[in-house]
Amino acid sequence: MKKLIFTILFTISALILLESFGTVGLGKKDGTEPGYTGSPGDSLKNCTVCHGGAAYSVEGWITSNIPSNGYIPGATYIITAKNKAFSHNRFGFSISPQNIDGKLLGTMLVIDTVKTKLVGNNKYITYREAGIYSQDSMVWTFNWIAPIAGTGDVVFYGAFNSNQDGHKGGDITQLTTLRVKENGTASVANFNSNKITVSAYPNPASNFININVALAQKGNLVIKMVNLEGKIVYQTAEENANGLINKQIETSQLANGVYFIQTQIGENISTNKVVVFN
Repeated sequence: MKKLIFTILFTISALILLESFGTVGLGKKDGTEPGYTGSPGDSLKNCTVCHGGAAYSVEGWITSNIPSNGYIPGATYIITAKNKAFSHNRFGFSISPQNIDGKLLGTMLVIDTVKTKLVGNNKYITYREAGIYSQDSMVWTFNWIAPIAGTGDVVFYGAFNSNQDGHKGGDITQLTTLRVKENGTASVANFNSNKITVSAYPNPASNFININVALAQKGNLVIKMVNLEGKIVYQTAEENANGLINKQIETSQLANGVYFIQTQIGENISTNKVVVFN
């Protein structure tokens, strides 16, 4: 009996020691729990709740391709998050676009399923285990579909943590925000004018969905259908596309739910929300 008790205690101690050095993640390495961005809506909670220490404010760690005159409601943009710390080699983050009350604004889409994922009913985007390891810095990107007209300013709240080889005593936690305003004079139609116009029907779709793309200028066209987790369920590309392009996507084998049709030509991206109901 004494030998058994000693073995159990030794195993527990070893696991605790390994965890302190980050070699046993116990699920913690694969993203943060929801609600730790440092936002007012998250009661200012951030990485220090688990990692200890103090949080420091930094600027410019969340960037986007949203123009200075503001986002266009319904348009899709690329958001980039960068965590940096000299001599560190493990990095994490959590970001959520919210209002002051913590309401999610817009829709985030995963574009790198290896390094990032959505949690908390898609309210937060965070790292995956494969998106931790780098030297001195780590960069993650995701898409954001701007909210409906009249939403106003949107703030991306982000909490970042880094350390060296999992040693929690050397953790650094940084907090940053990106505030973007709404372009009240523009619309998605104007945004895509002279470039790309997309329609998707029927919606909801039961067996198939038709995609009509009208291009006013020649270019390399990419059409993707992705689920809420960013997994691509359909993709096609056409070089030097021009005029009217028609595609039909088979949906009968897809799980019921919400999907997004992402159509891109050059830097211009159009996103259509569709529902599959078989």
